[in-house]
Amino acid sequence: MRGLWRLGALLALSATLGLILWAACSGGRQSETLEERAQGIDRSLMCPVCPSETIDQSRVELAKQMRAIVREKLALGQSREEILGFFVERYGPKILAEPPKKGFSLLIWVVPPVVILLGAGLTFFVLREMNRGSKVIPSQGKEDKELQPYLAKVDEEMGQLQKQGEK
Repeated sequence: MRGLWRLGALLALSATLGLILWAACSGGRQSETLEERAQGIDRSLMCPVCPSETIDQSRVELAKQMRAIVREKLALGQSREEILGFFVERYGPKILAEPPKKGFSLLIWVVPPVVILLGAGLTFFVLREMNRGSKVIPSQGKEDKELQPYLAKVDEEMGQLQKQGEK
Protein backbone atom coordinates (compact mmCIF):
# COMPACT_ATOMS: atom_id res chain seq x y z
CA MET A 1 0.00 0.00 0.00
CA ARG A 2 2.82 2.33 0.86
CA GLY A 3 4.40 1.72 -2.58
CA LEU A 4 1.21 2.88 -4.32
CA TRP A 5 1.25 6.16 -2.38
CA ARG A 6 4.85 6.74 -3.37
CA LEU A 7 4.09 5.95 -7.00
CA GLY A 8 1.06 8.29 -6.93
CA ALA A 9 3.10 11.07 -5.35
CA LEU A 10 5.86 10.59 -7.90
CA LEU A 11 3.37 10.74 -10.78
CA ALA A 12 1.72 13.86 -9.34
CA LEU A 13 5.11 15.53 -8.90
CA SER A 14 6.12 14.61 -12.46
CA ALA A 15 2.85 15.97 -13.86
CA THR A 16 3.24 19.20 -11.90
CA LEU A 17 6.82 19.69 -13.07
CA GLY A 18 5.76 18.95 -16.63
CA LEU A 19 3.01 21.58 -16.46
CA ILE A 20 5.41 24.13 -14.99
CA LEU A 21 7.96 23.48 -17.75
CA TRP A 22 5.27 23.65 -20.43
CA ALA A 23 3.94 26.94 -19.05
CA ALA A 24 7.45 28.39 -18.86
CA CYS A 25 8.29 27.40 -22.42
CA SER A 26 5.02 28.54 -23.98
CA GLY A 27 4.73 31.68 -21.90
CA GLY A 28 8.17 32.93 -22.89
CA ARG A 29 7.21 33.23 -26.54
CA GLN A 30 5.51 36.52 -27.31
CA SER A 31 2.81 36.60 -29.95
CA GLU A 32 3.96 37.16 -33.48
CA THR A 33 4.55 40.75 -34.44
CA LEU A 34 2.74 42.32 -37.36
CA GLU A 35 5.93 42.25 -39.44
CA GLU A 36 6.57 38.56 -38.73
CA ARG A 37 3.03 37.72 -39.83
CA ALA A 38 3.48 39.87 -42.96
CA GLN A 39 6.72 38.11 -43.84
CA GLY A 40 5.01 34.73 -43.44
CA ILE A 41 2.29 35.81 -45.85
CA ASP A 42 4.91 37.24 -48.24
CA ARG A 43 6.53 33.80 -48.37
CA SER A 44 3.15 32.26 -49.20
CA LEU A 45 2.43 34.39 -52.28
CA MET A 46 4.11 33.93 -55.65
CA CYS A 47 5.10 36.95 -57.67
CA PRO A 48 2.87 37.13 -60.78
CA VAL A 49 5.72 38.64 -62.81
CA CYS A 50 8.79 36.69 -61.71
CA PRO A 51 8.80 32.93 -62.30
CA SER A 52 9.48 30.80 -59.21
CA GLU A 53 9.85 33.71 -56.78
CA THR A 54 7.68 34.64 -53.85
CA ILE A 55 6.91 38.28 -53.23
CA ASP A 56 9.38 38.38 -50.35
CA GLN A 57 12.18 37.40 -52.78
CA SER A 58 11.13 39.47 -55.77
CA ARG A 59 12.37 43.03 -56.28
CA VAL A 60 9.93 44.12 -59.01
CA GLU A 61 7.50 46.97 -58.39
CA LEU A 62 4.42 44.73 -58.36
CA ALA A 63 5.89 42.58 -55.57
CA LYS A 64 6.62 45.73 -53.55
CA GLN A 65 3.01 46.84 -54.00
CA MET A 66 1.73 43.40 -52.97
CA ARG A 67 3.91 43.48 -49.82
CA ALA A 68 2.45 46.91 -48.98
CA ILE A 69 -1.10 45.57 -49.45
CA VAL A 70 -0.32 42.65 -47.12
CA ARG A 71 0.86 45.01 -44.38
CA GLU A 72 -2.09 47.35 -44.92
CA LYS A 73 -4.61 44.50 -44.61
CA LEU A 74 -2.88 43.13 -41.51
CA ALA A 75 -3.02 46.59 -39.93
CA LEU A 76 -6.78 46.61 -40.63
CA GLY A 77 -7.06 43.36 -38.65
CA GLN A 78 -7.60 40.91 -41.49
CA SER A 79 -6.51 37.31 -40.97
CA ARG A 80 -3.96 35.40 -43.01
CA GLU A 81 -6.72 33.43 -44.74
CA GLU A 82 -8.59 36.60 -45.68
CA ILE A 83 -5.48 38.18 -47.17
CA LEU A 84 -4.56 35.04 -49.12
CA GLY A 85 -8.18 34.83 -50.30
CA PHE A 86 -7.99 38.42 -51.55
CA PHE A 87 -4.96 37.62 -53.71
CA VAL A 88 -6.48 34.33 -54.93
CA GLU A 89 -9.60 36.25 -56.07
CA ARG A 90 -7.42 38.70 -57.95
CA TYR A 91 -4.77 36.38 -59.47
CA GLY A 92 -6.20 32.86 -59.14
CA PRO A 93 -4.95 29.89 -57.10
CA LYS A 94 -1.57 29.90 -58.87
CA ILE A 95 -0.63 32.93 -56.76
CA LEU A 96 -0.22 30.63 -53.76
CA ALA A 97 3.27 29.27 -53.21
CA GLU A 98 1.76 26.14 -51.70
CA PRO A 99 -1.23 24.60 -53.48
CA PRO A 100 -4.40 24.32 -51.37
CA LYS A 101 -4.98 20.98 -49.67
CA LYS A 102 -8.41 20.39 -51.18
CA GLY A 103 -10.03 19.43 -54.46
CA PHE A 104 -7.85 18.46 -57.38
CA SER A 105 -4.78 20.04 -55.74
CA LEU A 106 -5.01 17.41 -53.02
CA LEU A 107 -3.42 14.98 -55.49
CA ILE A 108 -0.22 17.04 -55.34
CA TRP A 109 -0.05 16.32 -51.61
CA VAL A 110 -1.13 12.67 -51.70
CA VAL A 111 0.46 11.13 -54.82
CA PRO A 112 4.20 11.73 -54.11
CA PRO A 113 4.22 10.09 -50.66
CA VAL A 114 2.17 7.17 -52.00
CA VAL A 115 4.57 6.70 -54.91
CA ILE A 116 7.57 6.84 -52.55
CA LEU A 117 5.99 4.25 -50.23
CA LEU A 118 5.12 1.97 -53.14
CA GLY A 119 8.66 2.31 -54.54
CA ALA A 120 10.18 1.51 -51.15
CA GLY A 121 7.91 -1.52 -50.79
CA LEU A 122 8.72 -2.73 -54.28
CA THR A 123 12.45 -2.27 -53.65
CA PHE A 124 12.16 -4.21 -50.40
CA PHE A 125 10.40 -7.16 -52.06
CA VAL A 126 12.76 -7.20 -55.05
CA LEU A 127 15.83 -7.16 -52.81
CA ARG A 128 14.35 -9.87 -50.61
CA GLU A 129 13.69 -12.09 -53.64
CA MET A 130 17.18 -11.41 -54.97
CA ASN A 131 18.63 -12.39 -51.61
CA ARG A 132 16.63 -15.62 -51.54
CA GLY A 133 17.80 -16.58 -55.01
CA SER A 134 21.48 -15.89 -54.32
CA LYS A 135 22.29 -19.43 -53.28
CA VAL A 136 24.80 -20.69 -55.83
CA ILE A 137 24.35 -24.28 -56.83
CA PRO A 138 27.46 -25.68 -58.46
CA SER A 139 26.76 -26.91 -61.94
CA GLN A 140 27.63 -30.45 -62.73
CA GLY A 141 28.06 -32.23 -65.95
CA LYS A 142 29.08 -31.08 -69.39
CA GLU A 143 29.74 -27.41 -68.49
CA ASP A 144 32.29 -28.36 -65.81
CA LYS A 145 34.26 -30.55 -68.19
CA GLU A 146 34.37 -27.79 -70.81
CA LEU A 147 35.50 -25.20 -68.25
CA GLN A 148 38.28 -27.30 -66.68
CA PRO A 149 41.05 -26.20 -69.09
CA TYR A 150 40.16 -22.52 -68.57
CA LEU A 151 39.93 -22.84 -64.82
CA ALA A 152 43.30 -24.60 -64.72
CA LYS A 153 44.83 -21.75 -66.76
CA VAL A 154 43.33 -19.14 -64.38
CA ASP A 155 44.70 -21.02 -61.35
CA GLU A 156 48.13 -21.19 -62.98
CA GLU A 157 48.16 -17.44 -63.75
CA MET A 158 46.96 -16.57 -60.25
CA GLY A 159 49.78 -18.63 -58.80
CA GLN A 160 52.31 -16.77 -60.96
CA LEU A 161 50.90 -13.41 -59.85
CA GLN A 162 51.16 -14.41 -56.22
CA LYS A 163 54.80 -15.41 -56.66
CA GLN A 164 55.56 -12.07 -58.31
CA GLY A 165 53.80 -10.23 -55.47
CA GLU A 166 55.89 -12.03 -52.85
CA LYS A 167 59.17 -10.89 -54.43
